[in-house]
Amino acid sequence: MVQGTVDISVWITTYNHEQYIVQAIESVLMQQTTFSYEIIIGEDCSTDGTRAIVERYKNQYPDKIRLLLPDTNLGMVPMTKASYALCTGRYIAWLDGDDYWTEPHKLQQQVEFLETHPTFSFCFHKVVVLNQLDGSKFESYDPQLEGANNVLSTKHFIRISNPVYALSVVHRNVLGDALPNWLFTLPYPDWGFYLALSQLGDAKYLGQSMGVYRIHKNGAYSGQTLNHNYNEAIRFFTLLEGPFQKEFGRLISGVIRYYRTRLFRINLKCFRLQEAAKHGFLLLLSAYGRAA
Repeated sequence: MVQGTVDISVWITTYNHEQYIVQAIESVLMQQTTFSYEIIIGEDCSTDGTRAIVERYKNQYPDKIRLLLPDTNLGMVPMTKASYALCTGRYIAWLDGDDYWTEPHKLQQQVEFLETHPTFSFCFHKVVVLNQLDGSKFESYDPQLEGANNVLSTKHFIRISNPVYALSVVHRNVLGDALPNWLFTLPYPDWGFYLALSQLGDAKYLGQSMGVYRIHKNGAYSGQTLNHNYNEAIRFFTLLEGPFQKEFGRLISGVIRYYRTRLFRINLKCFRLQEAAKHGFLLLLSAYGRAA
């Protein structure tokens, strides 16, 4: 990846977001900045009208928007890798096609922070969570970092929940083509990105709400069951044991035990006894290993 002359690459990936993608793109176009920016959109062969919409915007803004339009569906991880490679700005701002920004100075504020704080690799902010399944709306919780002044290092990303909403991220374009191979083996590559970035500098949490994250039935995470998501979390942290075992092995093991305990209880309650027994057995093995 060779950095170009643009200051900010706004990175959007989208699939079947016909209802939402216009609001996402318009929330970028409303940004008021003293920095130059481009919009990179990876559209993964949607089965609805998403592709036609992004093509229309490309025709309207040919100098600002670049598209990745594969002939066949790539899937989340290959699309992440392919579209990220097109981001050549000094900074990269993230936005999924079903979310949107609400503050016209969002990019300006975040880039100004990074410009004046060179030891930070990225910053992120509070969002409004809009649950379209039940109609509720609430502000995201602040990361619980006692005494840390809203500064996160690698250890703060090895926890039971991801503290970052992707739509809030602006980071330095410091990973380049040297993206670690382990990142693209993970079920949650965004969380993996934060871990990779955190090894190159701290992250700063900004308490202002500047965007909306949607929960809906077709969401990559929110559209799945707890059982599925907890199993994926175990797979995520098990894969991290390789690159992070030496320094953070105990933290990783603790998170895996948490999810196994939850899965044991969920499956026992639902009388999925074989699945419950599997997680119970693995918890016993883990306890034996700690005792040894």
